[in-house]
Amino acid sequence: CNGHAELCSRPYNNVSYACTHNAYSYPPPHELPVINQERNISQQLQDGIRALMLDIVVNKPVAAKESSSLQASIHLCHESCLLIDKGPLIQTLITIREFMEANPREIITLIIENVNGVEASRVAPSFEQSGLSSMALTLQPDRFSDDLVHSNHYLWPTLQEMIDGNQRLVVFMDDKADTSQVPYILPEWDHVVEIPYANIDPVEQFPCNQDRPHDSVPRDLVVMNHFTYHRSQIAGKNIDTPLSAEKVKEKGYNSLESLNKHWQTCQAIWQQPMNFITLDYYDIGD
Repeated sequence: CNGHAELCSRPYNNVSYACTHNAYSYPPPHELPVINQERNISQQLQDGIRALMLDIVVNKPVAAKESSSLQASIHLCHESCLLIDKGPLIQTLITIREFMEANPREIITLIIENVNGVEASRVAPSFEQSGLSSMALTLQPDRFSDDLVHSNHYLWPTLQEMIDGNQRLVVFMDDKADTSQVPYILPEWDHVVEIPYANIDPVEQFPCNQDRPHDSVPRDLVVMNHFTYHRSQIAGKNIDTPLSAEKVKEKGYNSLESLNKHWQTCQAIWQQPMNFITLDYYDIGD
């Protein structure tokens, strides 16, 4: 189960997963200030990444064409498709499906930022036509339970149960998820909290406080954002861009020492695992 027999009996929310921040934001082109990774998604999965952060944006020029379907216009872009456009979402979903078919004991999570607030019912065709919807986990009403600490506490299946049922893909979306319409696109903030992502270089100690949602109520799953930005000012406005791979290596942000310190500090505070260990340039480090 995800490469380790001892993980098979663990519930989904009691496992840590290597996660790529802006997984689609890789070269080419090399020179843009929005690159977060060096390797494409197929290689990321081969290297052991098991959670991918994806941003979906409606590509307006594509959408404006009369012959274009909405599915064709939902692209992987960072806020706008003017800087970087990795094509229709469905193309990446097909890549993920091919990996999952070739590796039937792997669990994959997608964390989708829905930049334009596209309705889940309009995102779903990309999953259906890529063949991934049949592998996606749907939550059962009788597995929710009362919990005095966690909001929307769910009794998550073990990795082995997910493998046995071939529900090995978990999809979270930050906006417009509606499980009454698309049961497998789960509302991220019902189940997940994130610790701060806007970490400005230099960082002496990565934070562990809850950043999103802004209600200070724990959930079942935690995103541990472990990446930094370079901040510059243009016309009095802060402009944050990802650090280069060279700077990430030079500063040691992806070292085991840095990661372990952050993970152990946050786990001690939260008293639960850090589930999604999220990195820029995951291949840079120890």
